[in-house]
Amino acid sequence: MPDSTVVITGATSGLGLHTARRLAQRGWHVVMGHRDAARGAAAAEDVRRRVPGARVEAMHIDLAALRSVSRAVELLRDGGAPRPPLRAIVANGAVQVVDGVRTSADGYELTFATNHLGHHHLVTSLLDHLGPAARVVVVSSGTHWGPERALGFPGPRWRDPVELADPRRADASATAGRVRYATSKLANLLFVRELARRSAGRRIAANAFDPGLMPGTALARDYAPAARAAYRLLAPAVAALVPGAGTARRSSATLADMVDSRRFEGVTGAYVAGRTLAESSPLSHSADEARLLWEASRALVERALAGAGPALDGAPTGA
Repeated sequence: MPDSTVVITGATSGLGLHTARRLAQRGWHVVMGHRDAARGAAAAEDVRRRVPGARVEAMHIDLAALRSVSRAVELLRDGGAPRPPLRAIVANGAVQVVDGVRTSADGYELTFATNHLGHHHLVTSLLDHLGPAARVVVVSSGTHWGPERALGFPGPRWRDPVELADPRRADASATAGRVRYATSKLANLLFVRELARRSAGRRIAANAFDPGLMPGTALARDYAPAARAAYRLLAPAVAALVPGAGTARRSSATLADMVDSRRFEGVTGAYVAGRTLAESSPLSHSADEARLLWEASRALVERALAGAGPALDGAPTGA
């Protein structure tokens, strides 16, 4: 879509960076979200170098700090460099914690805060600013199905969103971080389904994308050094031989298509795995859980931005 702006979170490496390159090649003005100014500037320069005439800008969007998200929203709505109308958001940024329990800048459990709450705040704050025929794509994962469909990766453990956000209720065992990651990917799907329902009359399409296993991406950054080295060494073989696996470069082709290809025109509330529409888990279709997640997330964001602190026991949930 010419003369349009797309915001991509987690755009400094991996899937986000490859998608930024592809959309810049297609003429989009690309806002590349980052947590680190130096890495953000380097990623934007990488796109300019590879794509002559590319229109890109780096923007600080720390998904784990809701005030950072709010500042980015202000720039995208009312300030910053002149840019074409905003017509797409790619919610790609994510973390996977492997060493106990960590908290966000707002006192929430880090995985849930980064992978879901930050994106919830970014997207919902920009809904009224999105142009016609806009698209929102949230990067999810097959891990939301559980080990039977995720190569043994532990499945999600869904419960009240306020509990998911509370680091005091988080399991600190060795595998619990991966469970929280899978749970956050289920939250991504529930968010997409509720967003699609609420946007039905507004010509805003909301879909989830599962890029498949992508060995060698930044999600392994918190692994032990030996594990990271083995992960990098085995990445090419895994991408070539394991069903459902791939590379960030290959997966970015579909993700870019979901932003501007006619192939996905009129598609909303869908789960795309690889290059095709796919079925997601039964729980991801729960309208009640999707609504509860939306309302609880809104309350958690509002509480943090009001400076009230986490105090999660008293955070309201429900409609």
